[in-house]
Amino acid sequence: MNEEILKAIHEELVGIRQLLLETKQAQTRGTPARTSNSGSSSTSLSGDTPPPQPTEVIANPGDVQVHFGKNTGIALSKLSERSLSWYAQEQPPRLDSSGNPYPMRPQENTLRNAARTLWHQNRGSLGQADAPKSAATASPSVESSAHLSDEDNVPF
Repeated sequence: MNEEILKAIHEELVGIRQLLLETKQAQTRGTPARTSNSGSSSTSLSGDTPPPQPTEVIANPGDVQVHFGKNTGIALSKLSERSLSWYAQEQPPRLDSSGNPYPMRPQENTLRNAARTLWHQNRGSLGQADAPKSAATASPSVESSAHLSDEDNVPF
């Protein structure tokens, strides 16, 4: 009986080794197999899903420079398509020690909107963002008059 158990364990180990070898060979054959196994986030960042429209259209998005990481100081127009897509996608929030997300800094917001603007300009799909932008430019004059009347009502 001991030999039967050992043979069954051996057969199972041989099967596991064969599956691992096949997986390794599939990964080295081509990048599609590797990217699908490395994680779903890298696959979606590579361009399978387009990034969202920018919340604010940036005037010269290609001139905006990356302010962190290995591309620090490089203009968005000089980046590869894959890197531009990465900066344009929604990134998971950075969390502090208590698990709360840090607020987005202005330069992060500008970089993300510039990357999204450039990405959509390159594909001719920026038209959807133009309507909210024109509505946003019309509303500040209304808001500024509302702020003036609000200031009159402040008791101090």
